[in-house]
Amino acid sequence: MVLLATLIIMAFAVPLLPHTAYATQARKTTDPTEQPLERWREGPVRYIITSDEDREYKGIQSDEQRARFIEIFWARRDPDARTLINEYRKEFWDRVVTSNTLFSESAKPGWKTDMGRYYILLGPPDDRDTSQEQGQTFGRTGIRGAIVWRYRRSPGDHIGTGLTLVFTSDASGEWRISSDPTVVEQVLSGNLQYPGFDPLTFGIPLPQLPARITEMQLLLDLGRLEVVPSTDDLLTAIVTAEEFFGVIPFSARYDVFAADGGRTFVAITLNIHPDPLDPKRRPGGGDYLIVGRLDRDDAQGGSPLFLKEQDFQPSAQNAMADYHGPYIYQAVVTLDPGRYRIAFAAYDRAARKTGTFSDTLDVPVFTGDALSLSSLCLSETIEPVQGEAPVREPYVIGHLKVTPRLIPTYRNGDVFAVYYQIYSAARELDIEYQFLVRQGNGYVPIGNPILYRAVSFPAQGWSFPLRDWPSSDFKLRVTVSDPAGGESASREIGFKVL
Repeated sequence: MVLLATLIIMAFAVPLLPHTAYATQARKTTDPTEQPLERWREGPVRYIITSDEDREYKGIQSDEQRARFIEIFWARRDPDARTLINEYRKEFWDRVVTSNTLFSESAKPGWKTDMGRYYILLGPPDDRDTSQEQGQTFGRTGIRGAIVWRYRRSPGDHIGTGLTLVFTSDASGEWRISSDPTVVEQVLSGNLQYPGFDPLTFGIPLPQLPARITEMQLLLDLGRLEVVPSTDDLLTAIVTAEEFFGVIPFSARYDVFAADGGRTFVAITLNIHPDPLDPKRRPGGGDYLIVGRLDRDDAQGGSPLFLKEQDFQPSAQNAMADYHGPYIYQAVVTLDPGRYRIAFAAYDRAARKTGTFSDTLDVPVFTGDALSLSSLCLSETIEPVQGEAPVREPYVIGHLKVTPRLIPTYRNGDVFAVYYQIYSAARELDIEYQFLVRQGNGYVPIGNPILYRAVSFPAQGWSFPLRDWPSSDFKLRVTVSDPAGGESASREIGFKVL
């Protein structure tokens, strides 16, 4: 059995390995990481900070310089600066949080125990032998038990396979790493040092992330966050950061329909355009993590509404083998009428790129007895829903499943399709479809209107084949009339024929 002690000396060269499901729910720890920024070096980072870095940090006089040092400290260890999250930093704090759960029998925080230290540095062992844990007394040594950790794999680039750690329990019940001078001497002779690469020396810029994310990660370093932030958490922080500029092209469409209680049902459809030159671009749908935020932008105010990854559902066409985007995602919300500021952030897991999109949204009122129309929704497909229609689900409006068309551009031979709903229509109505073409600064009717009489269904889906149309900008005007009551309502939507 190989005994290994004081591995902290080697910690500067130990790369963190992928985390496994070794622990359950994490709990918050206070002290000693809840300290002023000046004492950051005394927290768990003591296990990975080099002596040169520690000396440099102790000499810093201001919190602003300390925060800058901390960002450089983690940037040096980031295995892939292209990604939103520093994987090394996240894995390190995942292990700290897990250590505080697994090794809680000590009077000190789990990360500060010997087992916690080695768990942070090496990750979970492949095998944990507790057969000698209870009731063992080894001669006059005072040792009351032993636990053996074995790593069949190599925990780091400078550590071989077959590593074995032995922890022994003293009279107080504290588990400590065993010491063997021979093994210690062998480790020290390796003269291992952390490769002090400084990205600034080579002119490599630090990741330009929003201040909110930097603040969140700094709070994590100081032990003031109970759970390590996920990509979802960081994207939620991004959607409020004006200084962050994304690289994924976005477009959005909002279709509004009447809901119960004077509220409005809003279908938010996002179009995400993959990079056509990206070598990782593949058919079968993109792999995007999307979040959103909606804030009232009027006197009503109120708390923001956050949309998480699970709220955005991909369109079925995203997964088609011959489809290469743009990819469609939709979320549905029920909102009070008013004006909203809306922001989205998306992370492309394949290309490792992030994009943002911000917009304003005016939610109309659908109340009263007056005849009215919902927005006109240009559609790729309109299909009936089988069985009982769900009350609220992406792509389902009433008893129809509608895939919106976000890019209002057509070619001859395409089918033009539109969906809308009619409100306060407890009677037979006439519906007129009139196309208009752009001339100069305005639009003029083209062709004869298409008229349907005695229509009684409130949900309407209509399609029209485009054949021999000139290249120009067009509009469709839908007018619904009540011949008996003399009421009418109208909506327009624009599109282009190439």
